[in-house]
Amino acid sequence: MKLTKNKLIFILEIFIVLGIVFDLLPREAFLCFLGILIFYILFHPLKDGFILFVASIPIFVALPITENFDSLSSARIIVLFLFLKWLFDKRKEIKSIFRKEILFILFFLILAISIFVAPDKIIAIKKFIYIFNLAIIYLIAKDLLQKEDVFKKTIKAILISGATVFLIGLGQLIFVYFSTIGNFWNWWANHFSVGFYGENLRQIVLNMNAWFAYSPLGPSVIRLFGSFTDPHSFGLYLLMVVPFIIYLLFSEIKGKLRKEKITKENSAWWIWLILSLFFIILSGTRGIWLSVAFGIVASLYLLIKKLNAYRVVSFLLLIQLIFMALIPIASIFTVIPQFKEGRAQDADAALILKRLISILDIEEQSNQGRIYIWKKSLESFKNHFFLGVGLGNFPLVLGQNLELAKAGSSAHNLYLNFAVESGIFILIIIALIILQILSAIFKILKNNLLPKYRILLSAFLVFLAWIFGYSLFDIALSDERVFLLFMIILGMVYAIKNNPKFVLKNE
Repeated sequence: MKLTKNKLIFILEIFIVLGIVFDLLPREAFLCFLGILIFYILFHPLKDGFILFVASIPIFVALPITENFDSLSSARIIVLFLFLKWLFDKRKEIKSIFRKEILFILFFLILAISIFVAPDKIIAIKKFIYIFNLAIIYLIAKDLLQKEDVFKKTIKAILISGATVFLIGLGQLIFVYFSTIGNFWNWWANHFSVGFYGENLRQIVLNMNAWFAYSPLGPSVIRLFGSFTDPHSFGLYLLMVVPFIIYLLFSEIKGKLRKEKITKENSAWWIWLILSLFFIILSGTRGIWLSVAFGIVASLYLLIKKLNAYRVVSFLLLIQLIFMALIPIASIFTVIPQFKEGRAQDADAALILKRLISILDIEEQSNQGRIYIWKKSLESFKNHFFLGVGLGNFPLVLGQNLELAKAGSSAHNLYLNFAVESGIFILIIIALIILQILSAIFKILKNNLLPKYRILLSAFLVFLAWIFGYSLFDIALSDERVFLLFMIILGMVYAIKNNPKFVLKNE
């Protein structure tokens, strides 16, 4: 294996992050490494910096700039420098590029307008910068990924990022098994959380967090959340990586669907795939469990419209059925005492199944809270129909302090959250964007463009439908790491749509 500059820098990054987490290095060490990354991006081909960035998404840590300002993600700095370099490279084409991004421009125009009605304009401006800063990676991805060599390397980089998230989740699971919940909670908050996100998150997770699946009928069970701030983002990130594992599986078996059964050659990928589904369930994210129905509907649509081979779609359906079958298995897994908080003797092999069934129980405490938030959100939307309450000012709808936005105060519905903050027009734009994404994939599949990537595109369609459905119950898609990967996937879709034959660049 050739050790390229990209690989060397990535390995160095891993060692520095591990050093910070295990208190072997001060957090300031990443400031020095950031300088190396910026130098590399500025003086090397843009595609190399982009691919390194994609692989590094799960391990970008917060920058300890000052004692009171130590939560700025290094990912946002890197995105900015990638964008500036891209702008310089495309300076002669920039007008024509943005003319084609009408929905992108309208989306941010409406968000900008909602700043003016926000009671707290500073928070509104901060959220605007946050969303724009992350969304611009889409423009870079869409442009670079029209070259097939970059496309292939980006798939590998996404798989590396997915493997990183998976391994951290596995390490977390092992840690909990060989330790007590209290020791795990304290260590993770005081090392991992502060190392990755800063002092503010440490204080939040030490006092109130979403690490446990609470049940009034029994013990509370730890949920997997890996390197993320909460389990919802962890589960969603893994879900977004699954289409690439499926693609890897078929690449390994040379695309011959008659070999989709487990063989010696592809057994490792099958284990990764099934354990990823298992970890998604152990994240305890009920919205993802329920939203598999949207993926199944998308799969059936592919069958009815004959947009892909019957065996391909059957395979995608099989993956979703495996996911559903793993739920009772995961429920039995929670009997292990180490995963309990509180009354460990009250082991309940049906705890996850009860949690799943509780989705339909409107008397359940979490559901009551969600219904209350939805009602208040709809009332606010009705009263501020056109411009909303102002970007980033959602906590005011619930009569909360605006600082609670950092602790996860939201409408528990991505679309409703945007509508409450920015009004009806942003909701229309989001609907148009979703329709445009799905129709782009339909068009590619219908016209039989790029046959060797049909399995990947079909998986995109199914899993994006799953993700859009899940966004009815949570706003995890707006999490920094999840949102970055989502933008890159959109870049892939539109890169193929705009240039289905790809442009092979001579190395």
